[in-house]
Amino acid sequence: MNEQNPSVNLGPYPTKRHLLLRILTYVARVIFAVVTGIVYVVFLCAWHLLYFVLCRFRPVVDVFMFGTLFMPLVAFIVFVKPDAANGIPFWVFLLGSVACYAVYVGYAKFVDWIAPPDAEDPGERYRRSEWR
Repeated sequence: MNEQNPSVNLGPYPTKRHLLLRILTYVARVIFAVVTGIVYVVFLCAWHLLYFVLCRFRPVVDVFMFGTLFMPLVAFIVFVKPDAANGIPFWVFLLGSVACYAVYVGYAKFVDWIAPPDAEDPGERYRRSEWR
C-alpha cells in the first residue's frame, strides 16, 4: 500500500486561512442569507396578496356567466328584428356570449392555477357545497 501524501491539495479551500478572511466570508454568507430570506418573504407576501385580491374579484367575474346566458337571447331578438340593435348584426352578440364564457372560465382557471400551495380560497365558505 502506497501512503504518500499527494503533491496537490485536493480540497476546495486551503488548509490554513487568515482569520479576517474567515470572518469576512462568514459575514458575507450571513448577509446573503438574510437578503435572500427577505426577498423570499416579500415574494410570498405578494403572491398571497395577489391571490387574495383575485379571489375577491371572482364573484364579479361570475356575473359574466349571466352574459353568457342572455346574449344568445339578445342575438335571437336582433335576428328577428334587426332594428332593435341599431345596425349591429346578430352574430356580434353570439361572439359576445362566447367571449363572456371564455373570460368566466379563463379567470377561474387562472386563479386556481396561481394559487399558492398552502392557501385556500377565502370565498370558498360562501359558496354552495354543490358548486364546489
